Amino acid sequence: MVCTLSGGAASAAPAAVKEEQFNFQTFSFARISLQEGESAPVRYYLSKPAQKAPLVLYIQGSGCVPPFSGLGTANRSSNIYSWIPLAAEKRYAVMAVEKPFQSEQPQQGEPGSAVGCAGDFNRHFSYDTWLSTLKQAVRHALARPEVDARRVLVIGMSEGAPMAAGLARELAEVTDVVLIAANGPTQLYDFAANIYRANGSDDDKLKLLQELDRTYSAIAADPNSTSKFAWGHSYLRWSSFFAQSTATNLAHSKARVYLASGMQDDSVPILSTEVLYAQLRTQGRDVTFRRIPLAGHALVPEGRPVPEAQQEYDAFMAWFERR
Repeated sequence: MVCTLSGGAASAAPAAVKEEQFNFQTFSFARISLQEGESAPVRYYLSKPAQKAPLVLYIQGSGCVPPFSGLGTANRSSNIYSWIPLAAEKRYAVMAVEKPFQSEQPQQGEPGSAVGCAGDFNRHFSYDTWLSTLKQAVRHALARPEVDARRVLVIGMSEGAPMAAGLARELAEVTDVVLIAANGPTQLYDFAANIYRANGSDDDKLKLLQELDRTYSAIAADPNSTSKFAWGHSYLRWSSFFAQSTATNLAHSKARVYLASGMQDDSVPILSTEVLYAQLRTQGRDVTFRRIPLAGHALVPEGRPVPEAQQEYDAFMAWFERR
């Protein structure tokens, strides 16, 4: 592993840049850290393509599992599905970004939840801090010599879907967006939609909807709390994401859109994605929707191994290449 370090003048604005190189089987990638003042560093990973290439950014789902584990050891691996195979092709500059205050320590809780996240993660994580981190990382990556900034694909998975939409709204450089298991309006709608599609009587569903309203009211009464939790995440996390609409943010972007959802998704109901699709279509947008029968949140039937979803990832990359 080779490390290089450069920094701007103390009185100037540029961030100090630290770059570490890693070899992974047949390809290499860099971990770039941007440090400004006393704030947490912005840290991202970028694979080295065979020649100057389009940028492909993966935005991971919820929780605090880092993009990579065991770097610098023989047990290194990626925690973002399909990142390594795509980077190994060397046709794209493939990117991932660490969440703000991401700890390298293992999470002491269920993946996807923020319970048990180490360090300062839950004291800072919100839609706004995550979007700011992504923007800084992408802007820095676009200036690198291995990146062809004329084509930028952002792939958002689950929680990453509204982030991808927000990034497309904020950065005109984003030309294409793939959203996997994406909500359409606010995530609050997803909770209600899941209640309606569940088994049970109308009385049962009404009780659950009333409980949902009570929980939302508690979050709205203390929206900046990072010590109170609901559904595995802090009130700050929920209030900041509830304020966002994937459909609205994409309406303010010019990116092409590809949607992929499992028709049996129990986390983000496909009806939420249908709302997004309907709004984009009626706006005359270039949008493709892949509805996958029998599949759950990971685009495969529940209980099936995630690698079986590779054909779905191949499909949206083929869509991107056809531009």
